[in-house]
Amino acid sequence: MRRFALCIFAGLLAAGAAGARADTLRLDAAKAVEMALSNPKQVELATAKMMEAVAGKGAAFGAFLPQISATGTYTCLAKVSSFPMTIPGYTNIPFWVVNPRTGETTGMTDPIPVYTPDTVSVKLGSSDNYALTGTVQQTLFTWGKLLNAYRMAGLSQEIQMQALLQARAQLRVDATSGYYQALLVRRTVGVMNDALRQLRGHVGQVQSLYDNGMATKLDLMKATLGLQQMEAQVSQVENGAELATAALLNTLGLDPATPVAFSEELAPDSFTVDVDQATQQALERRPELAQLRNAAKMAELGVRIARTANLPNAFAQANLSYKNPVGFSAEWGADWNATAGISMPIFTGLSNYSKLKAAQARHRQARIALALVEDGVKLEVKALALGLNQEAKNAAFQKKNVEVAEAALGLAQARYENGLLTNLDYMDSQVALTQARVAYLNAMANYQIAKAKLEKAIGEH
Repeated sequence: MRRFALCIFAGLLAAGAAGARADTLRLDAAKAVEMALSNPKQVELATAKMMEAVAGKGAAFGAFLPQISATGTYTCLAKVSSFPMTIPGYTNIPFWVVNPRTGETTGMTDPIPVYTPDTVSVKLGSSDNYALTGTVQQTLFTWGKLLNAYRMAGLSQEIQMQALLQARAQLRVDATSGYYQALLVRRTVGVMNDALRQLRGHVGQVQSLYDNGMATKLDLMKATLGLQQMEAQVSQVENGAELATAALLNTLGLDPATPVAFSEELAPDSFTVDVDQATQQALERRPELAQLRNAAKMAELGVRIARTANLPNAFAQANLSYKNPVGFSAEWGADWNATAGISMPIFTGLSNYSKLKAAQARHRQARIALALVEDGVKLEVKALALGLNQEAKNAAFQKKNVEVAEAALGLAQARYENGLLTNLDYMDSQVALTQARVAYLNAMANYQIAKAKLEKAIGEH
């Protein structure tokens, strides 16, 4: 039973270890970029702005279509206007017949029609008024105002699309830089631990020599002090590795506690850059320049719209009503009317003139901003290209330094064992090798980061 329980416990431990290995995220630079781009929070703002621009373009297109509206009203009049009207009428009236001589009545005549007018009050409407009205209005001619406004909305959509591409390109650079920075610190930890193991072996060797009377107490103390300093440095680098990994995971939208295994190694690259070709490519592909070019076009369209502000606009409108009363009849009935017209501002206090000047000033600003950014892009690409080439040279230089430092440490080890080298000189050789290895790692990481920045600068993202 005891053996059976131990077997079960060992199996559970093995399963737990396998599960832990399965949960570890294996990551290279390409996968880091892919995961960063799949995190919607990083580009959510730019995407929302682009959708707003798409909706704005749809709204601008709606200005070309007829505008249809419907209204329903009820109006109660406290007093209905009226006017008096005389209505003609005739009444048959018999008259008495009088003898003119005697003055006596002799009888009555037959009824005779007599004109007897009547006055009535005629109301001009009803106290209860109902109306259902549909209106159709169509703009006919605006001297290109609507067309230019629609073009501006399209350019605004293009600007936001380029802004989204710019945000994604920056996210690529952030993910790449974060990956290689985290990888650099992880590999630096490995180099420092190798140096620490070698230094511990050296301290053990010094201790043995001291115990045999072949080394001084000062040599042992210096070796021990160097070991303690190296341990402190390793601890600092390990903390830096945790922070760099957490920053990378944050960029990828993952839990900072996610275990990560870096599947890519820092290695030299043979990528070279032609500065003139890279500059030309940047001027053609950079999203920022595309945004500014579209902004300049929008400013030019704004000038065109401002120039036509004082020109007449033609429109047509039709109304169909179903109302009660209709005329003087208290019943439901249909009525319609159509209107064609021209509207034109006569005097606006020179506001349209001022708007034209403002539009022209914005156009000049857009062209100047484009020229300034183009100059800045040329300088940026040149600096990044030269920097990348320099990092490639630096990596090759540091690789040679590592080879020399390794040979020097091997020689120092042999000479120290034979008593031909002091402890301080040996430790100096150890420190020089560690510094050379770290410098080589830095050069290769800086090269990859510079390469990602240059790719963004020339618009390859």
